[in-house]
Amino acid sequence: MPSLEQETESELSALVGTTVAGKYRVDRMIGRGGMGAVFQAANLAIGKRVALKFLDHEAARNREACQRFQREAEAAGMAESAHIVQIFDSGATDSGLPFLVMELLTGEDLRARLRREGRLSVPSALRIVSQVLRALLCAHEAGIVHRDLKPDNVFLCARDDDPSFVKIVDFGISKVARARAADTLTRRGTVLGTAFYMSPEQAQSFADIDGRTDLFSVGAILFEMLAGTPPHVAPTYEAVLIAICTHDAVDVRTHAPEVPAAVAALVTRALQRERDQRFQSAREFLSAIAALEGAIPQDGSAWATPSSNSQPAARPERKRYGTWVAGITAALAGFALTAYFVVRRGESSAVSQESTRPAPSAVPSAVLAPVVLPVTSAARAAPTLSARAPGTSSPRRPAAPKPSARVASGLQLSTKEP
Repeated sequence: MPSLEQETESELSALVGTTVAGKYRVDRMIGRGGMGAVFQAANLAIGKRVALKFLDHEAARNREACQRFQREAEAAGMAESAHIVQIFDSGATDSGLPFLVMELLTGEDLRARLRREGRLSVPSALRIVSQVLRALLCAHEAGIVHRDLKPDNVFLCARDDDPSFVKIVDFGISKVARARAADTLTRRGTVLGTAFYMSPEQAQSFADIDGRTDLFSVGAILFEMLAGTPPHVAPTYEAVLIAICTHDAVDVRTHAPEVPAAVAALVTRALQRERDQRFQSAREFLSAIAALEGAIPQDGSAWATPSSNSQPAARPERKRYGTWVAGITAALAGFALTAYFVVRRGESSAVSQESTRPAPSAVPSAVLAPVVLPVTSAARAAPTLSARAPGTSSPRRPAAPKPSARVASGLQLSTKEP
């Protein structure tokens, strides 16, 4: 006898090749989740390719799951942004399966990118986060708090103008802050969200969750993109929540020393446990990132370490040293040439006036002194100038010490750190 899971899988697979709501032809399954699946389909009226997201029968019998499914459609519709997945339609099949009609995205989610690459460069990470924040800017202004931001819900679309154009997906557990939609699908004491990216107030099921919880999640995502690991890690779901509520995240440079201090400070502020100490809006977070423009290599290269920073500083010094030596050499040559012509002129005069002029050896020292003495003194200084060969670098300045990690105080659930 087939299991419930096998029956559900068979039921969803049977949708391929069928026409839903009289106008959407289901072509193939492209994703499978815990409560349903996503299919590529085509609108038969206009030939446009779309994505159909279905709940399976088991989830469809769960009232709360259905409410969340509908909430996703409403939230995405209210928060209009190029960086939020578009939902065109919703309905149910003849057998009662709820579905959403969404734009078809081509690319990969951020989770897949991180699995493949481990970590991202600072410019790439900030570009992705900036787009996430633009989506949140629209969502928060529409009264929508996502509450489940994580790499899996950040989709990187492959487009002609941008290979990593961000689309935020899955508003299924979003909170609508408007009074007309006060039902947030959250019962008192129920924790909704994904542990690694959850804010302390969300982990404790505060009733007054606002957009700052999403900004904490963005900080956790940024931390993971730079460090290759979430900011709080523990063996169990509950242990992660406790760590988030009782421990400040370590400085991201603990895992990625190449991250500059300004970016590390940005991450630290986003991950403040006390929400009043975080960025207070997506706009403020975006402004902080914009302030870093010009200081970030746009080619994706690694940031310089302190030892490499000392090398460029030595080059101008070597250049000045070389220019100085060349000038001294030219001056010495000029003095020597002048002396040569003065001596020649003296010898010539001696030849033409043999009867009245003393021999060249008797030329008064005062005639040659203005020329010969500078040459002699400069020659004595030459060994000092050339004691360091032109090809060698000047002494390096000691590397500046790395900034120490700043750990700010936050919400404390215990009086002692474990």
